[in-house]
Amino acid sequence: MFSDTLLNQKRLLTDPTADSVVKTVFESGNYQFFSQLMAQMQKNNQAIPDDLPESVKTYFQETQTLPDWANPKLIKQGHDFFARHAQSITSILGYYALPYCYAAANGAEVLWLSQKIRSNTTQRLLETGQFVLEVMAKNAFEPQGLGIRSIQKVRLMHAAVRFHVLKSGRWDIIWGQPVNQEDMAGTNLAFSFISLKGLDKLGISYTREEAEAFLHLWKVIGYMLGIDLDLLPETLKEVYILDKRISSRHFRKSEAGIGLTKALITSFEDFIPNPALKPLIPGYLRFMLGKEVADLLEVPQLASPLLDGLWFGAIKAFNVAGNSLGGFSDTQQVIHALVLQLQQQNAQRTDFQMPERLNQN
Repeated sequence: MFSDTLLNQKRLLTDPTADSVVKTVFESGNYQFFSQLMAQMQKNNQAIPDDLPESVKTYFQETQTLPDWANPKLIKQGHDFFARHAQSITSILGYYALPYCYAAANGAEVLWLSQKIRSNTTQRLLETGQFVLEVMAKNAFEPQGLGIRSIQKVRLMHAAVRFHVLKSGRWDIIWGQPVNQEDMAGTNLAFSFISLKGLDKLGISYTREEAEAFLHLWKVIGYMLGIDLDLLPETLKEVYILDKRISSRHFRKSEAGIGLTKALITSFEDFIPNPALKPLIPGYLRFMLGKEVADLLEVPQLASPLLDGLWFGAIKAFNVAGNSLGGFSDTQQVIHALVLQLQQQNAQRTDFQMPERLNQN
């Protein structure tokens, strides 16, 4: 299962459906016009503008339905599971899932080259948070929901990054294709399986049925984002195996991973008004990531291993208590502040747009 032969092949595959749309848009020279039309499409039931190129209209029409195998009962259970643990999962995504992705050296290169994260990390966090909230909303796939349109736009955004990175002349094919199938599968695991592992680390219990409903929901989302079905397992055993295979193949120290993690920590620290609390951020990352991955990313250490142990025990205790009482730990409040900022600016919500170009050094 998930052999090197299979995963090596997947590193050379992207998403032809979205790639062809992006190619059409950028070769037409009407990027701004296209972006304005896309911005009008927010709710799932909003009409597809007639002025879009035929190939683009076809893309939105053909990718707006859930796959035949999607299970409405499991999707509902997955959404309910997120709703029960939303505070903890949003914290886990920021402190665990995102930096966990940065440990995959080759996959981190595309984020480093595009500069979107290192040059405007907070905005990227808000966009990620917005996407998660929209696909995790209980009405995400209903007519008045936002989930399907968000997925369609993020899929095009990934294709646009591929287009620009390849055009830049700075991409080394030894890394595979930018935003390739294996890397997209790894990211999907980070948002699904790593969220579950994060709950384990925080001492928050759940049933196998709840976990596999949550995995099924992310399998549906991943498939609609253009990930191949054979890279979207949904049992705990299968996702564990795929995560181990990808991490063993790609986790190593890299300039890209270290730089992205440093930018992430700085962004979180900016949300803490009390300077005395800023050291909590790297401490929390080390707790979530574990020593091996945290060291790969050069997350700053506490003064001694003994302090590490005491600190990690305290984090777990505070998070369990906070979850039981409906409150937040200091570290969760940072993520919650980001989510609140996102909700407060909902009137000017970020629209997921294809980048017109790469940012330059």
